[in-house]
Amino acid sequence: MLNKVGRDIPTNIPALEGREVYQGEFAIEPKAHRAGKPVHMSRVGTNKVLASIDEAIEKAGVKDGMTLSFHHHLRNGDYVMKMVMERVQAKGIKDITIASSSLSPCHEFLVEMIQDGTVTAIETSGLRDRLGKFLTQNPGVLKRPVIIRSHGGRARAIECGEVHIDVAFMGAPTADPRGNATGRTGKSACGALGYAKVDSHYADTTVIITDNLVDYVHNYAIPQTDVDYVVEVESIGDPEGIASGAVGFTKNPIQIKIAELAGEFLDQAGIIKDGFVFQLGAGGAPLTVAKFIAEKLRKRGEVGGFAIGGATGILTGMLEEGLIRAIYDTQTFDTTAAASLDKNPAP
Repeated sequence: MLNKVGRDIPTNIPALEGREVYQGEFAIEPKAHRAGKPVHMSRVGTNKVLASIDEAIEKAGVKDGMTLSFHHHLRNGDYVMKMVMERVQAKGIKDITIASSSLSPCHEFLVEMIQDGTVTAIETSGLRDRLGKFLTQNPGVLKRPVIIRSHGGRARAIECGEVHIDVAFMGAPTADPRGNATGRTGKSACGALGYAKVDSHYADTTVIITDNLVDYVHNYAIPQTDVDYVVEVESIGDPEGIASGAVGFTKNPIQIKIAELAGEFLDQAGIIKDGFVFQLGAGGAPLTVAKFIAEKLRKRGEVGGFAIGGATGILTGMLEEGLIRAIYDTQTFDTTAAASLDKNPAP
């Protein structure tokens, strides 16, 4: 079947039969309904805190053929997926679908789990390094092709039931015994937990895994009403791994030139002005553009409206300097920005 750009897309791919090919930005009117949210009940006197990940796997009823979800807010510093999946593998559980918001180089252990049948399908927004190369070079190694969605497309798929999560294992830098959780504080603070919110809300069972269990979480990102169990571990990850991959300033002269031209275009087009709203990625070129925007606003004594995250240290620096009024943040790209979320919460 031909898609909008004239590419012939096979319609007989295993497990993907019946899907529509891309026909343009507004070609399809949404007709789906939102999936029903499971009711989470905690009786008086019950305790959500479990002794181990093993106990959480047993209580959640993880079995062959299930879909398990994880988030990527700790990026290449994440320990949670490996801790959970090693125990799943040790129990001999097979045919697992991994539905992670993204996969980083630290998740290369999934290669061996694919080879032994522990993992047979993946739905995510990105694959990198060894895992990405392995799947690219071994078509057919999974029972169906890897499904890649945008971050927003993933949230939509979960909300409408296209992706059904049996158990969500959500790493949280700080949590309380009732399951309220945040990424703002704790030794593994990673900032916003935007991608964890939809998983926690729609999963049949949600397990919070934390390395900072406190009496009560104020300004939670995930509410206790979306959480079934809590497990405290020694460490959920290394926050220094947040700023990895495409995150960081560039030294590439071509990218620097592109950033300079982009910034100059924004200026000459009259876009950089008081109250304007912008979104920038966390790669080298976008961060350089952000510096250019900050310089122009500072020189003119103007203030931007708000910036859309993922948040970076340069954006939070602009906020604290008064160059922008607010940041709307789903994910946080470095430890400086993570600290700012706790220091400068929304009113």
